[in-house]
Amino acid sequence: MLRENRSRYDLVITSVNMPDMDALKLLELVGLEMDLPVIMLSAHGHTKLVKKGITHGTCDYLLKPVCIDELKNIWQHVVRKKIFDFKDHINALNQDNKQKR
Repeated sequence: MLRENRSRYDLVITSVNMPDMDALKLLELVGLEMDLPVIMLSAHGHTKLVKKGITHGTCDYLLKPVCIDELKNIWQHVVRKKIFDFKDHINALNQDNKQKR
């Protein structure tokens, strides 16, 4: 679904424990193919599991049950950061173009 509609998504929120796919593999694929931020949810806060998620590129790791307001704040922060990073990239390109003139 993500591959077919990659331009329609700004963020992926996924559970660590999925029946059909390893969440770390999903995280890797999303990072390599789509460059989308990923938030992982889990009922387990084991340090080793959290570190694996962060090492594989997750933006945040939340423990279930998740408060809806907390999730709203986090996804808005992640998407806002992505927008600012994009604007910084555009500004850097514009600076390079000005220097080349």
